[in-house]
Amino acid sequence: MPGTPTTVLVVDDHALFRDGLIALISRWEDFEVVGSASDGVEAIQLARRLRPQLVLMDVRMAGMGGVEATSAITAADPETRVVMLTMSNLGEDVYQALRNGALGYLSKDEPADRLHEYLVGVMKGEVALSSTIAAKVLAEFGTASRTSAIPIPPSHERLTNREREVLRFVVDGLSNEEIARRIHLSEATVKKHLGSIMTKLHMRNRVQIAVYGVRQGIVE
Repeated sequence: MPGTPTTVLVVDDHALFRDGLIALISRWEDFEVVGSASDGVEAIQLARRLRPQLVLMDVRMAGMGGVEATSAITAADPETRVVMLTMSNLGEDVYQALRNGALGYLSKDEPADRLHEYLVGVMKGEVALSSTIAAKVLAEFGTASRTSAIPIPPSHERLTNREREVLRFVVDGLSNEEIARRIHLSEATVKKHLGSIMTKLHMRNRVQIAVYGVRQGIVE
């Protein structure tokens, strides 16, 4: 008996792409489109009213763009998972979107089956980054950690040994279920540790935690 499908809000200012994406998702039994928007303002309004579990967000749109809309949506409801979709993998938009709470940043030319895999992973607590984008993100933050003259805040020093262990697995891209198996804890306990890490580091999601871990040299 299949479970309840994940509810999805599709946001894109190009009607042809938006309609095509909706048609694609309608073929998947585990996802259901509950609404669509053509700009950031409409996306915020619909997210507030429909409370989708997942938002597929175009990065650049006329009026309010996806990066700004993502910040508003995740601030209002941290449980809403936002994945950015873009034609370009370059620019500050990648890093700003992740800082604003996005859990993924994918290229619009991803194959349909690969897109489905990414979205299933996001709903399991994983990070969704197209391979080329992931390489650029890690390279950017790796370079920043070596060259930045900005002092590193000692926030991570307040983490317990167990929290540091969980952080390492988050950086490796493991889901909560996989982390729980590795360190022989329940998923509920792993979630508690993640919540504590976010509180101590003043962060909103596991993407920000992972980037912080790499940039600050807490993990290899």
